[in-house]
Amino acid sequence: MPFCPSCGAEFRAGYIQCNSCLVPLVASLEALDEESGAETEFAAGGLHLLSSFANESQMAHARRLLDGAGVPSVVQEGYDRNVEGGEPYQIYVDEDYLEEAQAVLASYYSPSLITGEIEGNLDRLQSELRRIEREQKNLAPHLQTVVKSVERLRADLQALNRMLDEAE
Repeated sequence: MPFCPSCGAEFRAGYIQCNSCLVPLVASLEALDEESGAETEFAAGGLHLLSSFANESQMAHARRLLDGAGVPSVVQEGYDRNVEGGEPYQIYVDEDYLEEAQAVLASYYSPSLITGEIEGNLDRLQSELRRIEREQKNLAPHLQTVVKSVERLRADLQALNRMLDEAE
C-alpha cells in the first residue's frame, strides 16, 4: 500500500499522489520504534521529531504554519489525549529543515498568533450564527445577544493585539 510522505495517509494500490497534499506517494513509512520510543528513519530519509501535539487541531495548525514557510514535514498520526492510552500527534522534519522548523513552531506559541487564531474562530462563529438566524427566525433575539458578545470579544482581542504590538 502506498503512503503520503507528508501527511502519512495510506492509499489503495494504484494511487500515485496524495489527494490532500498533492505530493507523490511512497511505498512505505517506518514508524517509531515502539519499545524504545526512539526515532527511526522514514523511507524518504532521516527525519527528526519536531514536536508532539495533544490534539489534531493543534497539529493541523502547526502543520499549516510549516507548509506556509516551505518546510516539508511528516505527521505520525495519533489520538487526542482524552483517548485512553492514545499517543499524541507527532510532526517530523528532515534534519536540513530542523532549525527553520523550530523557529516556525516558536511562532506558533506567540500571543499574536494565538489571538489571530481566535479571531478566525470568531469569524466562523459569526457566519454560523447568521446561518442559524436565517433558518431559525424564532431564535433571532437570542442570537443577536450572542452576536453582540462576539463583537465585544473581537474588540477586546484587537485591543490586546495593539498592546502586544507595542510591547514588542
